[in-house]
Amino acid sequence: MHIDRQTFWFLDAVIEMGENLAVLKSPRIEEILNRRTHGLGERELVEQIASLCQSGLIEVKNDDGVRVCSLDDVDRAFAESRCEPRHYSGFWYSLTPAGGAAWESVTHPDWSCYLSHWTRREEVCIEAATRERAVEEFNRASTDPAHVPVPGSYRETLLEPWEATYWKTLPSGVRIQYAWTKGGSNVAWQLRQPQAKPWYNVPRL
Repeated sequence: MHIDRQTFWFLDAVIEMGENLAVLKSPRIEEILNRRTHGLGERELVEQIASLCQSGLIEVKNDDGVRVCSLDDVDRAFAESRCEPRHYSGFWYSLTPAGGAAWESVTHPDWSCYLSHWTRREEVCIEAATRERAVEEFNRASTDPAHVPVPGSYRETLLEPWEATYWKTLPSGVRIQYAWTKGGSNVAWQLRQPQAKPWYNVPRL
């Protein structure tokens, strides 16, 4: 399947998590997504999402699992969606397995370099395809002065299989978890951090 620049924008925006339709119409889209806007008008946007859905590259559904795909239904889904601060509602779009495969066909990702890292209220969790990559990230994250590791809380888990993203499953992965306590400011620490390693190629379309 041919992937043009516009199609790639919408696929690439949701490789790690789905996005609320209202964000796509928001004047704050670049701030929210940390990327350039798609540049489409409202009608063009509805048509683009419906087209991608009908092509089987994405799915559009709400929290109740109601799916829409036709042009009129997608239009209504946009009207029902909201992205107010701390309160998103309505419909979300995300990749299908076919959409993920299409994205991979032009980006050629190196999943051995990919990792996920999130901080919960009392715990940090790191997941990667290899133990080496997970430990590398732990060694970096554990020096964060704002999230001080609790001694003795470190643990590793082998994941077989590993759900790297919501649409991509790999044969195995490693999870590192540790509890943390609140420390001091980490602004200076953040400024010293190296740029994240690229794990996929951005195609020239």
